[in-house]
This record gives sequence, structure tokens and C-alpha cells, in this order.
Amino acid sequence: MLALLLVLMSFAARAAHADPNPAVPLDAARLRLTLEKLQVMGSALFVAAHPDDENTAFLAWLANGRKVRTGYLSITRGDGGQNLIGSDVGERLGAIRTQELLAARRIDGAEQMFTRAIDFGYSKGPDETLEIWGREAILSDVVRAIRRFRPDVIVTRFPTDGGGGHGHHTASAILAEEAFAAAADPARFPEQIAEGLTPWGAKRLVWNAFRFGASGPDTTRGRLRVDVGAYDALLARSYTELAGESRSMHKSQGFGSAERRGAWENTFEHRLGSRATTELFEGVDLSWKRVAGGERVAAALARALKSFDPAHPRASLPALLDAREAMAKLPDDPLVESRRRLLDEAIRGAAGLWIDAIAARPLASPGSTVRVVLSVLDRGGVGVKVAKVSVVSGELIRPKGVTLSPRSTWIDTLTHSPDAALTPNVAWNDTFTVLISAGAALSQPYWLASPPIRGASVVREASLIGTPESAPATRAMFELEILGHRLAFEQPVVHRWTDPVQGERYRTFDVAPPVRLRFDRDVERFAADGTALLKVVVGPGDVPVEGSLDLSYEANLEGDAVATRTLHRSLDQAGDSVTEFGGEVRGTSLAQLTPSRRIRVVPGSPDTTLEFRIQVGDGPKAATTRVVYATFLTNDRLYNSRVVELDYAHIPIQTLAPPASIKLVQADIAMTARRVGYVMGSGDFGADALRELGAEVTLLTDKDLESAPLQNFDAIVIGVRAYNTRPRVLALQPRLLDYVAAGGRLVTQYQTADNAMNDRLGPFPFRISRDRVTVEGAEIRMPKPDHALLSKPNRIGAADFDGWVQERGLYFASPFDPRYDAVLASNDPGEPSRDGGLLYARHGKGVFIYAAYAFFRQLPAGVPGAWRLFANLVSPER
Repeated sequence: MLALLLVLMSFAARAAHADPNPAVPLDAARLRLTLEKLQVMGSALFVAAHPDDENTAFLAWLANGRKVRTGYLSITRGDGGQNLIGSDVGERLGAIRTQELLAARRIDGAEQMFTRAIDFGYSKGPDETLEIWGREAILSDVVRAIRRFRPDVIVTRFPTDGGGGHGHHTASAILAEEAFAAAADPARFPEQIAEGLTPWGAKRLVWNAFRFGASGPDTTRGRLRVDVGAYDALLARSYTELAGESRSMHKSQGFGSAERRGAWENTFEHRLGSRATTELFEGVDLSWKRVAGGERVAAALARALKSFDPAHPRASLPALLDAREAMAKLPDDPLVESRRRLLDEAIRGAAGLWIDAIAARPLASPGSTVRVVLSVLDRGGVGVKVAKVSVVSGELIRPKGVTLSPRSTWIDTLTHSPDAALTPNVAWNDTFTVLISAGAALSQPYWLASPPIRGASVVREASLIGTPESAPATRAMFELEILGHRLAFEQPVVHRWTDPVQGERYRTFDVAPPVRLRFDRDVERFAADGTALLKVVVGPGDVPVEGSLDLSYEANLEGDAVATRTLHRSLDQAGDSVTEFGGEVRGTSLAQLTPSRRIRVVPGSPDTTLEFRIQVGDGPKAATTRVVYATFLTNDRLYNSRVVELDYAHIPIQTLAPPASIKLVQADIAMTARRVGYVMGSGDFGADALRELGAEVTLLTDKDLESAPLQNFDAIVIGVRAYNTRPRVLALQPRLLDYVAAGGRLVTQYQTADNAMNDRLGPFPFRISRDRVTVEGAEIRMPKPDHALLSKPNRIGAADFDGWVQERGLYFASPFDPRYDAVLASNDPGEPSRDGGLLYARHGKGVFIYAAYAFFRQLPAGVPGAWRLFANLVSPER
């Protein structure tokens, strides 16, 4: 055993590695497929707008059938969508959908890339999309992806004429076609050339044509044809079957897909570059001859394939090692580098090597230590010697007093050279004690490390742009000797545990703050007297720290001017009142706050809840929202983030570090509902908002809807997509309508269009359309300003629709029975009025409401007018 200290210097933000599971050696069939892939040079890049836009069957065919290096460039991470399997939306959903794409790629064999563009929700045209994203910035990202990946063929999923519907879709095709020429022009984005990228001209760009609603074969002249439903004997599956499994990883969008069997033709229309008449890679050299010195590599790889024995894969090792030696002498090239990685995977598979690096716990704080065990297992008995092992930090921010060139990285490494020969199938272990330095950065997806600017993420390090995720916080390097050849293998440091249901699980080792801060809720209302009681929950990390807890709040008080007040509270004296220091301080950042008295937080102690009663300062009398932050200052370091772990069974656990903040809504809001039943769907903030407004909220199960006394509720609210995610609710709709007829109030939030729901949700017929108003500032018209929904108990006016985020509403009713009151009307520019966003009807003694306006976005954002209108929806008209 080796117990040593590795001091990790301050390093750039890190987050979970794509697949924390140790690399499992390839089985015989996939090893054979890998050996075949190694014979083929060439690459293709598929470009579309969102996660789930990719043609997974085509990607599977490219990577496994055509055996070329295959990539998918998703312009966004899908953070503007809805989450069918949980309540995490926004940037959290973007992190989830990033991992869903990476999981899909591990199935279909392609690689994943992104730009900095943010999915800001549905857009009806490319002009709006490109203006919000920042056309030139995102074009540069696409160019960067092409120059880095160097594809022979570029394929777009959508046409440039708007036939893809969504503005993001069309914009992705426009950017791809512009980037086709720009990537080859050294005068375009010369800063990339200065970074070391070189211009690249792809052979051609084609559109992967689709014909929604069409039947029969595509007979369009001049289009290339590919059967992506072909069967692969090594996989014992067709590429469309593989695609069904891959696409089903998009679980947050409810995209579970059938594994189609049989021929399925895809067609491709020429757009740019050299026209192909027979097949996509016509005129492209797919052999090793395209690389100077590649003939020796090709010969060794051919020997490896010829000598392959599925029962004894180690027979191919000598040829594979010769290929690796020859490949090491080739000039740097992205395609060669990708084949080097694939070759190392083949060598691990042929040797039966198991390598891992396991941390004793998943999270560690700056200043703490963690035990890391490195293991190597020669399961194939090929004769492996461990020459050297290292634990290596990530890329580091420049340490104090050290001068680095702009492209340098600071690597801190602890090395041990055991020179140990392994006994076949007997594990060799080594233990390191790793000290996380006081300046170590917290684990965080790199694109979330800085606040975004309108439609794009801010990425400080250009080399990260386009990469799917941050590198692991810590990784292990294994230098092994196999049959006289020295090889280096890299493995992220991970944590392993046994779940009683799922069995053995892995997650990345991450760096977390030494004190865990969070408010007890996400949104709070100021009381009528202008006060608010804030509760900050303080939890310990894994190292004792001393410091102070501070609060600050920001409000937009005078146009774009931001005023910051700082509030201080000592943690070691219960009952302290809040003291305000300094009044308004313009331009003060959180890092400049004056500390209060010192306190101590000890590992293992229970969470503590601290109360802060604050008084709203001088400001506007109109409704407004403030954001309050909790900060902890210790040893000149400020911690102002939560620890958020996204745990979904189909993807690795993700660690995020969003600000520890709460939104404070200052508005006059009345609500008469006291008892509310809530039918949760895919997850929304409505139930929490109603509790904050003073209602007693009961989350209703399907059994409750079937047999509980519903008349006990002043109102029942159907959550977003509840009918889509809980089929039993639709079957029980007659009982809900009986509740209305007996005097109840049923508020149904938006549901996605589904023929099964048409004319069944309300007391009178209406259909859920795809109509939506995407411009969040679109004019709201009130045909009946004195309508009960707009006057009781809160008088709703134009100002209540100021400050809405992302969109007005989606899936409006159209058409609908004239017995419904259309309470609001709105539309996007140049479109007809959309009147089915808020419907109201009396039914018997009660009221039915369909509300397609996007309360699920506005309530958690603390939009005051949306809170006031939502209170009206559930308030009985007494």
C-alpha cells in the first residue's frame, strides 16, 4: 500500500464524466467489429438542433455498418424543453439531456458535440432563433466542430427552407451550410487557427430528407439511398433495432421507441460540395493510404483481423501492438487520434484487462482528504507488468506565482513506480491518499460556470467549446507493459457502491463545498407589511471550517441599475437579529462582502436552519421580484452555491453547483382557496406556489381520484402533462367532471396534443392543438376585462404580463365549443389571434378551466403577475 498526499491546485470547473463505469473489455463480437472499424478511415458529421433530433438509425449505420468515425453536433442541449420524468427543467434539464445523448451515443457508436446555443423554447422562424443565439458566435462554434472533427461528409437533419417546422431546426441547417464554406476559409474565425486548428473542407454536405406523412418509396430524382434497416450479424441486430434502444435513452422527453426490423430506406439530397451519384462517400479515400505512413498501420491491422480468434482474442495482441507502435509515428490528425483511442480499446479487450480507480466517497471538499484505490486485473493471463501509476488532477487555473503560456495547463501528479508483474486473474492494488487543496474548484458543468448571455452559454476556455462535458476532477494513469510494449491507459477516479435494487453502481468523484447551503424553498412572498422570513439550511461537508453566513439581494430598481444589499448573521449566536450594512451598494460583487463574526461547521453535525427576517427596502411600489443569495466566507474564499445531485436511473448521477438563492416576490396577491387537490403530471411548481399562497395542498393519487371525497377541495388542479403521463387520470375524467357539476373547480394546465384526449377533458368539446405563443412579451388582450378570472380576487391588468419568461403559452385549445369563455387572446407577430389559451365554462354548480398559459415556467421564475392570475384560477367565486 502507498499512502501519500496529492495536493490538487485550483483547477477549472469539473463535472461528471460521461460514463463513470470502468471500461468493460469488449466481448468477442464487438472486438471483431472494432477490428473491422480500425481498417476504415473516414468520418461523417450529423448536424441538428436538439437532443432527440438525431437520426439514430443513420448514426448506427454510419458507425457500425459503414464503420466510419461518426459524430452528432447538437446545436443546443435541450434546456428549453419539458421534463416528462421529473421536475428538473432549465439548466438542470440541459444537464440531463446532455447525459441522455451521451448514453445514446454509447449504444449507437457515434460521438457527441454541442455548441454554446441555449434552447430558449419553441421558435417559429430561423431569423428569431439566430438573432437570440447570436448568429456569428454559434456559426463559429459549428466551424470549430468541423475543424476539430474534420468530417468527409456533413449531413443535416433539416432543410433550410423552413420545412422542419421549429425555427431552431431550420437555423441548424442554415448554420451547417454556412459553416461548410467558412470552415475551409482561413480568413474566417482566424482565432481558431491561432489556437492550432486548421481549415477543413468537407467533401460534401447532404440533407437527410424526410417526408412526414408520405407513403411509399422516395422517388425524388438524384437522391442517394441507404438501407439503414440492414442486419448486422456481429451485433445480431439491425441498425434500426439499435436505433430504437439508442433513441429510447431520451426518457425525459418520453421518446421510448420501437426497435424496427426490416428494410428502411433513407434518402439524401445533395446540397453543397462535390455531388455523389452512387453513395455518400463517393470519391473519399477510406483507407489508411490517406495518411502519410499509414500503410504500415494498415498491414498490422490486417494481420490482427486475420488472426482474430473469438475464443482466444489474445492471439491478435502482437499485431495490435505493432499497429500501435506504427500509429505512434504518424503525424497529428484528429482521425488518426480517434483510431488510436479505438485501438487501445481493442488492446484492452484482447488482453481482458480490467482497470479502475475508486474513491472512498463520491464528494470531497477543499481541504479534505480522500482515499483512492487503483486496481489492475490481468484476466486474460497475457503477462502484464504495472510499470507506473499516477493520480492526476485536471487542467488547472494558473497557480499564484507561476507564469504559463495561454495554451499551457498545470498538471499536478503523484506517481508510484511499482514495476510489478501481475499474477493472472489476481487483482493488483495501490492506494493513494489525495488532499484536495483549499483552492480546488467545485465540480460543475463547464457551460454553467458563468451566467449565460441571452441565448448562449458563456465558456471562458475556448478549448472546451463543443465538448460534451467537463473532464473528470481527478483521473488515474496506468502505464503497463504488455508483451514488451509500454502502453498508457487513463481512467477517471469514480466512486463505487452497491444499491440494494440496482446492484453495483458508479458515479464520478466530484469536489463539493465544505458547507452545504440552501434555502428551504425556491420562491417566497413578502408579507403585506413588507417583511419576509427566510430560512437557510446549513449542512456540513467533510471537513471542519470556520466562516460567516451572509445574505445579499439584488433587485432591478432603476432601469438597468442593480442595487445590492448585504445582510449578515453569525451562526454561533441563536436569535441574532439581522443587521443591514451600508445601505445600497452599487456594483458590489459577492466576493467583496464584509465578513461577519467567525463560526465553525463540523462534519457529522445535523443540518441547521437559520431564520432571517428582512424588510423590503425603499423601492418601487409595483410588483417586483428580488433574488436573495446565501454566501459563506471562510479563509478568504466565498462559497455561494448549493450541491444539487441529479439522480436518474438511466444516466450517471450529475453534480451541479447552482447559486444558493431564493426568489422573493413582492406583490399584492389574494386567494380564497383553502384546500386544493393537485394531480401532479410530469412535474411543475404549481403545488409549491399554492402552499406559499396559504393553501393546504394534497397531492392526489390515482386511487384518490377514484374513491376520495373530492368535494372536500375548493379546487382541483391538473398538473402539466398529467393526462399524458398518468393514463388512469383520463379514464377517471367523468368523476372529475361530476366534481365540477356538484360545485367544484377544476383547473387543467397544458397537456400535449393527443387524439385520445380530444373532446374528453371538459364539459363541452375542445381539442388541444399545437398552437402556441412563443414571444414572451407578446401583447395580451382581454376581451372581457371584468371576467371573474380577471377580477376576483385579484384585478388583472396589462402590467401582470410584464416580465414573463421564455413563452406565453403552448398547446392552446382550438377549436373549442362557444360555451367556453375565451378569457385571454394573444399571438406571435404576423399570426392570427390565438384565443384558446385560457378557457372558462360554468358546468352545473361549478367551473372548468383550461389554462395553456405557461404557469409552469412563470411560477418558479417568480413572475408576480403570473402568481396573481394563478391565484384567481383556483379561487372559488364567493
